Amino acid sequence: MADDLGRSARSDRPTTGAPSGARRAPTGARVAAALIGVLVGGFGCASLRVADLDAFETIPMDRILPYPTKEEMRKRSYEVVVVDRPADSIDRATLDKPRAQVRRRLERLAAQAGAVVIAPSRRDGNEARTEGDLEGLEEGEGEDALGADYALAARFATLGHDSVWAKPSRFPWQSVEDVSQKPGICTHSVQVSLEVQVFEAGQGDHAIRTYALDHSGQQKNKDLDPACAIAPVTLEVLFENTLDQALSCIEGPLGAMLLPRGHVVGHRRALEAERHIYRVTLGAAHGIEFGDEVEIRREQRATSPSGEPMRSEWVIARGVVSDQVESKASWIALDPAKAESTILDGDVVRPRQKSGLLTSLSGPNCSRILEER
Repeated sequence: MADDLGRSARSDRPTTGAPSGARRAPTGARVAAALIGVLVGGFGCASLRVADLDAFETIPMDRILPYPTKEEMRKRSYEVVVVDRPADSIDRATLDKPRAQVRRRLERLAAQAGAVVIAPSRRDGNEARTEGDLEGLEEGEGEDALGADYALAARFATLGHDSVWAKPSRFPWQSVEDVSQKPGICTHSVQVSLEVQVFEAGQGDHAIRTYALDHSGQQKNKDLDPACAIAPVTLEVLFENTLDQALSCIEGPLGAMLLPRGHVVGHRRALEAERHIYRVTLGAAHGIEFGDEVEIRREQRATSPSGEPMRSEWVIARGVVSDQVESKASWIALDPAKAESTILDGDVVRPRQKSGLLTSLSGPNCSRILEER
């Protein structure tokens, strides 16, 4: 297996001493091959190429108890609706563009995570697009008015701007008249505070998660006028950039919550080698692609002292999607010897969230912006 994979990876590389006119493989292809090679190496003897499924024998699996219901097995992608909540003491016209920006960002985040973004509906059945006026969705209307698995409700608390003018510096040999013609420094500051709450169908009007965002942005420029006037378009861009930075801090935690959710339903092993593949109920329709990394999770169900059902889950193994990807299912390569527990029929499967190293290094300091509760 390792030799076959090594030959496949090396076939894309030019050999030392190749003719100068020989065509090199595209950089993207070489990088992809290298990354897949690293992934395979990390998962032991689990090749990503499955030439013939019939060459793999079926391995019986024990079932997890309680076994997922038919509805849980069918429901793989979450439906999400984005709504606005009324903001106290902020002019409604002032909120039009910031609200639209938040809705677009949250809808894009949900879609990238694999969720289905739908338009919210009111109790009377009339549809309201997310671009429209949603202030009618007051607290207390419940998830029945939303018609989705999750509702993401954004509420602004602060949207402010102020300016401070600082006198130009004066050297000891300069007179007051000399300095009077020098521009001072105007510091324009904007403050943005908002909450993004997550409501789950069946949980009433209690938010299961709240992301509180508090961020500020500044822009400095020289100005002779102590009034520190700023062009409306410049101020608008400053608000947009500050709000965009704040919203980037919830991409990780919120995106992880909205990832598709499937289950393990089969296990096969190659006859000629100790290669194992597992069938999962996530496929191309859920954003699954060849080479993607997925997590096998063990779910535990319990009942709280108040009688409410409780669920918790943790990762027991990680695998990589093989070349056998269908619309609603796929086979993943996985070494069961490296799993923390025996993989069972019905175990939860979710894609492993992709995180950008560049974004994490160059982005804002989210520890100061985001409070999760």
